[in-house]
Amino acid sequence: MPRIAKDPQERRNEILDAAMELFHTKGYEHTSVSDIVKKVGVAQGTFYYYFRSKEEIATAAHERSLASRLDFVKKVVEEQGLPAVDKLRKVLLEGFPAPPKDQAILDYLHADSNSVLHQQWLVAKITAFNPYLTEIVRQGVDEGVFQLEQPAEVTEFLLVGISFLFDRGIFGWSDEELENKLRALEGIIDRLLGGKHIISADELLGINQR
Repeated sequence: MPRIAKDPQERRNEILDAAMELFHTKGYEHTSVSDIVKKVGVAQGTFYYYFRSKEEIATAAHERSLASRLDFVKKVVEEQGLPAVDKLRKVLLEGFPAPPKDQAILDYLHADSNSVLHQQWLVAKITAFNPYLTEIVRQGVDEGVFQLEQPAEVTEFLLVGISFLFDRGIFGWSDEELENKLRALEGIIDRLLGGKHIISADELLGINQR
């Protein structure tokens, strides 16, 4: 039975969804284009109409994940009546970390051959998130819960530190080393933002245990 013609964006997302499911279950390196088209039920020509390679689909998956997380963060920032501290917790604990389903893409990025791409994606992530985090911190200054100057620069330092220091693909920390650094981060955030008990070490450790 012939497949029903679909909107191009719907078809593209269908291929992307299938690829992400296979990356998650089989791993990026063990998933082939043939596996993806077989799962979707389309010809290889259809795949190459939307994506030039498996590498390009990994990039598209990362961009879609980032866009989804930014949508979440934007809603948090715009939520009326929510204190800045609560907004900051939501962004750093729920919006900024990559979800578990993205692990296959992270494994792909951590390959030595992809180090430049990995750095580019980290920079893109930090650049995209920083304006939202800055707005939250400015709200906190207005509320009197944060005491700092140059909020945009401070939040940028915070995001850079979190992104690079806690990326096991870069540093390869043991579980114990990473736990110690996450516990230290509780005090670092307080000192950077001039607040008290902004995010607890236990909350930060919860991210690592997902």
